[in-house]
Amino acid sequence: MCTFARLIKRNDMKKRNIFLLMALVVLTATGFVGCIKQYSLRVSTNNLYFDVDSGTKTIEITANCKWTVVKNDDADWYTISTMSGKNDGTITITVDAMEDSDYRASSFFITVPGGHIRRTVFVSQNKLDFYNMVNKIYGVMKVEHWNTDYFGQIIEDSYKPYEFDPYDTATGYLMYFLEDGKGVQRDHHEDTAVYYAFTYEYNPVDQILHIEFETVTDAPESYDPQVLTASDSLYRFMHEWKTDWWERADMRKIGVYTPQEEAKLRQVVTKRKEGGPIFKLD
Repeated sequence: MCTFARLIKRNDMKKRNIFLLMALVVLTATGFVGCIKQYSLRVSTNNLYFDVDSGTKTIEITANCKWTVVKNDDADWYTISTMSGKNDGTITITVDAMEDSDYRASSFFITVPGGHIRRTVFVSQNKLDFYNMVNKIYGVMKVEHWNTDYFGQIIEDSYKPYEFDPYDTATGYLMYFLEDGKGVQRDHHEDTAVYYAFTYEYNPVDQILHIEFETVTDAPESYDPQVLTASDSLYRFMHEWKTDWWERADMRKIGVYTPQEEAKLRQVVTKRKEGGPIFKLD
C-alpha cells in the first residue's frame, strides 16, 4: 500500500514538472514575441527650402529605434549635423550662400535597421524674383509626382520623375507669362497643340501663384501652386492637384515674348472646350 502511494505521488510530481516545463516554454515564447520591435520612423518635414543666403533648418525625428541618414548624391553645398541616432532626435541642415547658380537641389533619406522604412527629405535653394518672368516663355524640363501618407510623408513607391526637352516647341508643354497678369498655356494633345488663356496673381509673402483658366462656363478653373524658384532662367513650382497627390515641375526659359509670338497667339488662343478668343493680348 505504501509502495502504491509513493508511485501515485511520483506520477503526480512528473505531471507537475511537465506542466511547469510547458508553462515555461509558453512564457519564453511569449516574451520572445514581445521583444520583436515594430520599427516606427517619422520626420517633421520632407521638404526644406532655402533662399540665396546661407542658413540652417532643423528636422525633428520621431522613432523607437536606431536610424541612419544617407545622402543621395555628393552635393557639397549643404551639410547634415548628425548622420545617425537612436529614438527621437534632431538633425540640422546647413546650406552655403549661393553665388552663380540660379537653382540647386538634392535629397537625403533617413532609414531604420534593415532598410524597410525610409523617409526622403528634399533640399533646394532657389532664387525668387517672379517679376523677372514677365514676357518670358518657359518650357517644361522635369515633372515629379508622388503620393503622401497620413503623416504627410512621401510614399516611396509612388515617386515618379519625368524628363522633357524644354526646347521642344513641336510637342512640348509651354507657359507664356505676359504683362498685366495675363498668360497662355500650351498643351500638346496627341497631334494637336491647344492654347489655354489664364490670368495670374503672385503673392510674394507666401510665394503662391494664383492662376485662373478661362472656361466656357462662368466658373474658372483655378490653381494655387507654390513658387519654389522664379528667375529669369528657371520657374519651379509645386502643388497638390489631387488629394494627397503632389506635383513638382521645373520649367526652363526658352525665349521671350516677341511680336511674332503675339501674332501666333492671337491666331491660336482658344477656350478650354470651344473656339474663340478669351482676352485681348494688347
